[in-house]
Amino acid sequence: MLAIAEPPPAYSESALAVLWSRVHTLADALITEGGSRMRIIYPGRPSARAGPDFRDAVLLDETGNTITGDIELHTSAPGWYSHGHDSDPNYNGVVLHVVFSPKGHVNTRQQSRMLAPIISLEDAADHLEAADPNAVPDLPDISALRSSSDLTTVLDVAGDARFLAKSHGFALDMAQVGADEALYRGIMDALGYASNRKPFRILAQHVPYAKLAQLRDEPSATRLLAVRAALLGASGLMRRVDDAEGPAQLRRLYRRMSNLLLKPQRSLSESDWNLFRVRPSNHPTRRILGLAQILDACLGVGIAATFAATLSHDGVKALSVRIEHRPYIGKGRAQDMLINIALPFLHAYAVERSNGELADAAQAAYATAPKMQDNEITREMRRLCNIGKELKLTARRQQGLIHLYKNALRGSTIPEQ
Repeated sequence: MLAIAEPPPAYSESALAVLWSRVHTLADALITEGGSRMRIIYPGRPSARAGPDFRDAVLLDETGNTITGDIELHTSAPGWYSHGHDSDPNYNGVVLHVVFSPKGHVNTRQQSRMLAPIISLEDAADHLEAADPNAVPDLPDISALRSSSDLTTVLDVAGDARFLAKSHGFALDMAQVGADEALYRGIMDALGYASNRKPFRILAQHVPYAKLAQLRDEPSATRLLAVRAALLGASGLMRRVDDAEGPAQLRRLYRRMSNLLLKPQRSLSESDWNLFRVRPSNHPTRRILGLAQILDACLGVGIAATFAATLSHDGVKALSVRIEHRPYIGKGRAQDMLINIALPFLHAYAVERSNGELADAAQAAYATAPKMQDNEITREMRRLCNIGKELKLTARRQQGLIHLYKNALRGSTIPEQ
């Protein structure tokens, strides 16, 4: 009697993700459906955001070239098309499409018309199921960090390097567009997170700070509404405004402010924003409302001068309060903006004006700031470096973790966190 072969086990995408997270433990290279050998150095960090399943993976092709990019998982290759990834530019950074069943597909077509190779984990599944789930990838820079005898100092130094790099970036921006515009764009960028940075940057171009500053002489009773109307109208998100915010009045104000806005070739619309898997508290409409409140209090003398005076005379807590505007911008997001935007900007602003006292105040506030909320990169670095709760993490050291992560994967373009 002929033996009947048992069908292969059915893997869900979550089970496939577990297998992929252990792929660096394989002694042999994987073979793409096109016949090329690919060794996986680092499978990437799992991502809960909209977009690819793993970010910043490090691969080695058969010619010895390092490839860094995103990984997308599907139980079968046609899932890429049924999920619409072939028309979504968020998936253009995918360097490998990982499946269990290729269904005859060799490559995957992206929106950019590039082709991402397909690799099936079917043959390696048994080895990956038996692999040690705690085995970490052998990334040389991170392995050295894991064995460091003075990790706190290493993280502090790396955190300072990230701070000074950000300060230098703001100095370059100020030389091009001026202090107020540079800080305004930085705040816009921070409000976008990783998912909506691009539309927030476009919004900053459509409604530059210099245009909003023209509202400084508006009556205080209507100035905030005018700022909100300009930003929300240009964003294409006006219909998302809650009834409590007075959308009808905002629309009327926006129609009367056409002279304030630039005339872009194409206005932003709701479809330009990534609203999938965005928590209500992080919705771009709420962030724009909070931004308007930050700006409203600064239009008199300028946002850069206002932030500088606040830090110099009232201290870092007062500066954080100036950024925080509940329910639109909470304490955690305000602290992130303080560390990533306000303090490095003020350091650059002070250096440009030869104000040593302000520069020292910005660095001191950064060095002593408490721990921020963890993000995907800091959580991944804690895992890769085996950092437990016994190590006291500060904002500076978290920034150091991000700096070291980016250096370890420096062949790639890694989005800001």
